[in-house]
Amino acid sequence: MNELLAWVLIAPAAYLIGSIPVGLIVCRVWGGVDPREHGSGSMGATNVLRTVGKKAAVLVFVFDFGKGAVMIGLSLLLAPDAKLLHALTGTFVIVGHTWPVFAGFKGGKGISPGWGAILVLSPIAAAITLIGLAVALVTRYVSLGSMIGASLGVFALIVLSFVNLPVSVDYATIEYLAFAVPAVVLILFSHRENMIRLLRGTENRLDIDAAEKTSASTGQGA
Repeated sequence: MNELLAWVLIAPAAYLIGSIPVGLIVCRVWGGVDPREHGSGSMGATNVLRTVGKKAAVLVFVFDFGKGAVMIGLSLLLAPDAKLLHALTGTFVIVGHTWPVFAGFKGGKGISPGWGAILVLSPIAAAITLIGLAVALVTRYVSLGSMIGASLGVFALIVLSFVNLPVSVDYATIEYLAFAVPAVVLILFSHRENMIRLLRGTENRLDIDAAEKTSASTGQGA
């Protein structure tokens, strides 16, 4: 495909796909609620877990993760040499997910689609972001783990882009920083209230059992 045509098609499509309000759709079908009116007000999987329940949260995570992975894969397929387009495709997906045109510009926090995007762009960097998952599991602060994982992913992409290693040729180029830097800025910005609560010691820890009980007690559980 002509590279200019690829830009014209893929860039807007990435934002629109990112804008699909998966969390809102699942919560309304599953429990008849709007996740933006509960908990953190996010449409992401963590708030869906607290609002509706575990099965709904898994479904939301899978589809949101797929937004990033599929759109990056499509950009690689249609314009294999347009590395800047590959990177910005991931950024546009996160922008759409965070400020979705189909849901009043109030969406999720970018973690799931960002993770899907980085997995396709750079599996090595994606593996390093799993440290953030470990932090979340140990501390039960999902926001803390998300921010640490995103930051480490960016650091990994920077290293792989600048260090002359064989893997950097396949798994990261300088153009990928057009995804990494805006993505971490967007993710940290969307977690700004979580940062304040973490500093104050008032951030909620994730308790899956308690979340299930809460969703069930309000008639929203699966």
